[in-house]
Amino acid sequence: MRFPVSVICVLLFAQSAPAFAALGAAVGPAGGTDQAQSDSARAKASARVTSYNGYSVSEVAEPSGTTVREYIGADNIVFAVSWQGPSMPNLQQLLGSYADQYVSAASAPHPGRRAVAIQSDRLVLHSGGHMRSFAGSAYVPALLPQGVTPDNIR
Repeated sequence: MRFPVSVICVLLFAQSAPAFAALGAAVGPAGGTDQAQSDSARAKASARVTSYNGYSVSEVAEPSGTTVREYIGADNIVFAVSWQGPSMPNLQQLLGSYADQYVSAASAPHPGRRAVAIQSDRLVLHSGGHMRSFAGSAYVPALLPQGVTPDNIR
């Protein structure tokens, strides 16, 4: 039985492409149309996965130039995300079920700069920057693997 070259290429890509998930979610197959579309967009970006003691980091350089990192524990759950670059990533997608907390904090009045900070036992988030230079990170304290500190999230 012969497979078309395109089928073989898709299978090879699927095997080598890093998986993406929202903060607090398990890394796995695309969960829906929006996820499939965002995965398709990310597939056009360059990606790499680096393993550390007890966790791995999936780093994606999006076509916009923004770098997004997802920190994945040994249990296959995303415990943190970070971003840096000329444009904001889709935080609704990155933060998943924690996005509402970000929206509430971002819509609150801020004196001076538009930096957003959340410090709770459920979510720690810092986001800020200005046009063409944005950076931020978010993590779930209860999901941090043993031996991983907030300083490891860059």
